[in-house]
Amino acid sequence: MFIDLRSDTVTKPTNGMRKAIYLAEVGDDCFGEDPSVKNLEEYCANYFKKEAGLFTTGGTLSNQLAIKTMTRPGDEIFMDASYHINFYEAASTSAFSGVNFSLTCHDDGLFDVADLQKLYASKCRWNQNYAVPRVIVVENTLGCKGGGVFPLEQMNQVFTYAKNIGAYRYLDGARILHASIATGMDVTSFTDNADLMSMCLSKGLGAPVGSIMMGPHELIQQARKYRKWFGGDQHQSGMMAAAGLYAMRNHIERLAEDHEHAALLHKELSSVEEARSGYKGTNMVTLDISALGVTPLRFAELLREKCVGVLPYNDREIRLVPHINIDRARILKAAELIKTQVSELAHAVEGVK
Repeated sequence: MFIDLRSDTVTKPTNGMRKAIYLAEVGDDCFGEDPSVKNLEEYCANYFKKEAGLFTTGGTLSNQLAIKTMTRPGDEIFMDASYHINFYEAASTSAFSGVNFSLTCHDDGLFDVADLQKLYASKCRWNQNYAVPRVIVVENTLGCKGGGVFPLEQMNQVFTYAKNIGAYRYLDGARILHASIATGMDVTSFTDNADLMSMCLSKGLGAPVGSIMMGPHELIQQARKYRKWFGGDQHQSGMMAAAGLYAMRNHIERLAEDHEHAALLHKELSSVEEARSGYKGTNMVTLDISALGVTPLRFAELLREKCVGVLPYNDREIRLVPHINIDRARILKAAELIKTQVSELAHAVEGVK
């Protein structure tokens, strides 16, 4: 039995979701005629209280469409260096949108208005001939920082500053529902002040494909045009949309189980003195293995031999993410195997000394 904790993107569809996919009513979405796609877009727009929605193949496409829609070449974007748009998306904004990033660098991925004021003051802003800060991005939860929640009050202060300088407010909310579940706040508390936002259906919600982008009609229509430019239009995409709609209707409240399993995993690993476990309240756990004499990549390889999948996170940590296909028994088994591996490496290090 392989226990795959690399990410919540590795999930397999549930039986109910497979049935929804099989029974999906489809049409040609390039003609705007796929009823399942339209149902998903309308459902999500209503759920997040936005005017319109746009179904895309994934979070990277949603992010790139959003940047393209809100900017012109030469514009500037403020965000933290750890954010998915900067860290994981292969610098695609430089090719697709011709924009420049000004980045904060925080250990927790959180920035405030003072940070943004410093970025603003770091360049000449006399007139439109110079770089114009056009978008301020907030990622919530913070996927590259252990799944921490960007606090609502701080997020709203950042968005107020964005509005005051004439910049769009973009919420990369791939896991925004996790923030809602973790805090007990209605998700629209986090999304109300965003001009555009996206949310992944293929992460914690367990759909095989897809992201949903939401905002005002005008911006969504522009993004729809760019989706065509980027080759993101699909014909009978209703089967994928049906999986996303099933996830929205059936898998949101169960995200709390993933948080409980992450907390349990953290608790089990916290007794390991040689490797410090970290947990920030949602669905991710980190493990600092820097004292064990191996790289995170090698540690992941050793765990794979024990049938546990983990993600090398940075130069000192691995990441573990419970999800819909991981139950309590698998969490406990994974913790046991990880502790065994840590112990073996720790003894090896001690032997060298």
